[in-house]
Amino acid sequence: MKRLGEALPDVRVVEKILRSLNSKFNHVVVAIEESKDLEAMTVDELNGSLRAHEERMNHGKQEQAEHVLQAKTNYKPRGGSSSRGRGQGRGRGRGQGRGRSQGREDQSSQYEKKNQSSSRGRGRGRGRGNYERTDDRGKKSQIECYSCHKYGHYSWECPSNMDNEEANLVENREYDAEQSLLLALKDESKSNASTWYLDNGASNHMTGDKEKFVELDTSQKGFVSFGDNTKVKIEGKGTILFEAKNGSHKVLSDVCYVPKLTSNILSIGQLLERNYKIYMADRTLWIRDSDSNLIAKVSMTKNRMFLLDLKDCGPMCLKSFVQDPSWKWHMRFGHLNFGGLKALGDHKMVKGIPKIDHPDQLCEACLFGKHPRKSFPKQSLSRAIKPLQLVHADVCGPIKPQSFGKSCYFVLFIDDFSRKTWVYFLKYKSEAFDAFKKFKALVEKESGYEIKALRTDRGGEFTSNEFNSFCELHGIRRPLTVPRSPQQNGVAERKNRTILNMARTMLKSKNMPKEFWAEAVACAVYLSNRSPTKSLKNVTPQEAWSGQTPGVHHLRIFGSIAYAQVPEQERSKTIYTP
Repeated sequence: MKRLGEALPDVRVVEKILRSLNSKFNHVVVAIEESKDLEAMTVDELNGSLRAHEERMNHGKQEQAEHVLQAKTNYKPRGGSSSRGRGQGRGRGRGQGRGRSQGREDQSSQYEKKNQSSSRGRGRGRGRGNYERTDDRGKKSQIECYSCHKYGHYSWECPSNMDNEEANLVENREYDAEQSLLLALKDESKSNASTWYLDNGASNHMTGDKEKFVELDTSQKGFVSFGDNTKVKIEGKGTILFEAKNGSHKVLSDVCYVPKLTSNILSIGQLLERNYKIYMADRTLWIRDSDSNLIAKVSMTKNRMFLLDLKDCGPMCLKSFVQDPSWKWHMRFGHLNFGGLKALGDHKMVKGIPKIDHPDQLCEACLFGKHPRKSFPKQSLSRAIKPLQLVHADVCGPIKPQSFGKSCYFVLFIDDFSRKTWVYFLKYKSEAFDAFKKFKALVEKESGYEIKALRTDRGGEFTSNEFNSFCELHGIRRPLTVPRSPQQNGVAERKNRTILNMARTMLKSKNMPKEFWAEAVACAVYLSNRSPTKSLKNVTPQEAWSGQTPGVHHLRIFGSIAYAQVPEQERSKTIYTP
C-alpha cells in the first residue's frame, strides 16, 4: 500500500497487528489497549512489548517442556533397545528376592533369554534377589500394569503410552515451532550510529565516528589490539556529549577515536573507574552514577549482548535553543551557570530577567572554554567591611593575538567589600601603574572612600620604585604574596580565571576571531558585576557598590549582528553610493 502511495500512519499498523495476533496474546492485547494510547504508540514500541511477552512465555514453556520430557521417559519405541533402562526387579517389593534384574531389551530377545541380565534399571516386576524370567505369555492375566494399574499386560505394552508418545511429540513440536517463530521475529541487529556495545573486555571507550566528538585531541596516538591479533590505529582521544532519558546531558570522556572501527564500544571497566555503578540481574544491566541516579537500563539481547542507544548532542548554544529563555539568558550573561541565573531571578537581584528554569544540560562552548585547574582559596580569613578598604589586583597576559586596540595585557582591580571588578587594557606591563592611578581617581570620586590597601603578587609591574613611592605617599598598605604562591592572591586569580573562561566561551560560541578577546573580556567584566557571587548574599557586586539594583533589559548575546545608526548630521543625501 505504501508503494502505491497510500499513507499508513502508525496507529493503523498497530491496530492491524493487534487484530492479527492469535489467542495466546489476548491478555497482552487487552493490557495494551487499556493502558496505552494507541494513537501515540509506534510500531517499534508495540514490537518491543510483544517480543518481551513472547520471550517470557517461551522461557516458561521451555522449562516446562524440559520437565515433562524428563518425567515421561518411561516410554521407548517398540523394537528399540537399551543397555541401561528399566530393569525388571530392582528395589524392595513383593518379589521373590533382592537384587538387580535385567534391563529392557529387544522384545524378541526378552522371551528367548532366561538368564539374568547385568543391566541396571527399574523393574516392571518388583522382587528380591534373582528374578529368573520364564515364558509368561500365558500368565499375563495375573500381571498388573504399573502405568494404568490394569491386569493383562506389562507397563511397556500399556496403551496409555501411545497417548503419552503423542503428547510428548506434540509438546516437542510446539516448542520447536515457537523457537522458529522467535527466530523469524528476531531483529537483524541493525547497528546504527547511536548504538553502543557494552563490553567488559574493552579497556577503553572507542568509536569510529568523528562527528560524535565535541572535543578531540588528535595528538594522542596509539594502537588497539583485537582478539585475532590485528591492530588498528588510534587517531585521537576526546569527549562525547549525549542526552540521557530524562533530558539531562552527560559527558563521556577519554573516548578513543579509531577510524577503522565500525561499531561503538563502551568499556565497563572505564565506567567503573569513573565511579559509575554497574548492576546485572535477570538479563538486565543497570548503570548508575556516583549518586545512585539511574543513567541507563539495558536488557540483554537474544545473542546475549547489551546494546545501549546513546543520543548524541551537538553544540547546544549554536542550535535552536535560543528560543528557550533559559538558554537565551545563559548566552546573554556570557554563559553564566544556570544556578546563578536562577538566583538572579528568584531573589530579584536584577531587573528584567524572567524566571529561569534549571535544565540539567551542558553547553558545548562552556565545555570547551571552562577547563578547570587547581582551585584557589574561595575566602580570605578576613573581609573588608567598607568599600575600598582592600583592593585586589592582578595583570593577565601576554595574550596573542593582539586586540584591535593593540593590547596584549589587561589588569583587574577588585573591591574586596563589594567584589565589583574594573578592567584596564595594556600594551605593556609597565602601564599597570598608570592604570592604577586612573582607577584610584575614579573609584574614590564615585564612592567617597579612599583606598586603604592594595593586595598584589610580586610582579615587577607592582613593585617598581615609582609604584611603591606612590603608595607610600598616599598611605596605601601593600600586602604582597609569597613568591611562587599565586593562591595567596586568590580573589584576583579566581576572578582572572572566571573572566577568561567567560571570554573564551563567548568567542567560541559565535566562532568569532580571536582578535575580539578584549571586547569579550570587557563584556565579561560587565556581566560579572551583574551576576551573583557566593561572597555576597542575594545581591550583585554592582548593587553592593552603588546601592541600586541593576537592570538587564538591554543585554544581548555577545557576537550578535548589530546595526549602528548614522547620525543625521553625517548622513548623505545620496540614496546609494556604489
